[in-house]
Amino acid sequence: MQYLKKRRIEIIIHIAIWIAGYLLFALIANTVGVFSNTQQTLFYPLTIGTLINAVLFYTAALIVIPRYAAAKRIKTLILLLVLLFTGITFLKSVIDFLFFSSIVSTEKEPFIEQIAINIVFDFILLSMAMAYGFIRTWLKKEAQQQVILQEKLMTELNFLKAQINPHFLFNTLNTAYASATLYGDERTAGIIDKLSYLIRYMLYESNEDQVLLQQEIRYMENFIELQQHRISDEIKADIRFQHQVDNQHYIAPLLLLPFVENAFKHGIRLDDPSYIHILLEVAENKLLFSVKNSIGAVPMTEPHIGGVGLENVKKRLALLYPSGHQLHVRQDDQNFDILLEIKLNTHEMYSGR
Repeated sequence: MQYLKKRRIEIIIHIAIWIAGYLLFALIANTVGVFSNTQQTLFYPLTIGTLINAVLFYTAALIVIPRYAAAKRIKTLILLLVLLFTGITFLKSVIDFLFFSSIVSTEKEPFIEQIAINIVFDFILLSMAMAYGFIRTWLKKEAQQQVILQEKLMTELNFLKAQINPHFLFNTLNTAYASATLYGDERTAGIIDKLSYLIRYMLYESNEDQVLLQQEIRYMENFIELQQHRISDEIKADIRFQHQVDNQHYIAPLLLLPFVENAFKHGIRLDDPSYIHILLEVAENKLLFSVKNSIGAVPMTEPHIGGVGLENVKKRLALLYPSGHQLHVRQDDQNFDILLEIKLNTHEMYSGR
């Protein structure tokens, strides 16, 4: 719909320009006395000349240049433009000659001078057509590349998003099975309810480009509670999730979870006290997300987040927030910290969705 609207506007502008050019030439012809003052004789040469000029302009701009410039056939392009220029100039000169006897006034210019005028005018017109054609071809190519890039980014984002969480679902199902045998149906029902919410969120809500930050927080809360069920009572783990946000900000779905998942995967120690501290707050449309956790007995050779690696998380951030995020990662033998800052979209930007 937007394309058709722009196309109609472009056509209207072109028609207006040609009409203005026609009227301008008519005014000049009457002013300098090149043509007689008879409207009938003035109409035909101006109309035919305008149509021939349009043929020159649009043949060069819409046919020759797009076809051969895009294919980088420069020699063929130049040859065709020269032939088009020569043919149109010759045709206009012949028509001028045929109309001279009845149209040109007694103080008429020599025919050779009229040919020179046609050459200069047609060269200017062809130059304008070339500029328009090259710009139009370039813009069309850029638009096509943007579409291809967008499709590529969406494919890559969906691929990255699909890799984030599959393994914890199996662990949670195992937890639900063990809980059913040890604690009874009520506890198991709670686990399964949270699990169903996570699956439903991944299947439906996460298909949106943006979701409410509150929804993402609820998803992480359910994820954290499910992970806590997997931790034995003998394991000393200090797990905190603090957040303070409103209901007006949006974020790309499943963007923060890999950091939380990484903390549970590598931050729980079996023999020593461990901790996972998660802080999320929004100030002046900027998200501050901090995850600090201890590192298990086996040190990480490299930061490995959410089963897909830190590089994939960085790549997704770069695709979604190319100039609107900062990610700081700090790691030593005992601790792993991340601080993520994102410039968020507000409710007003998505209220019309």
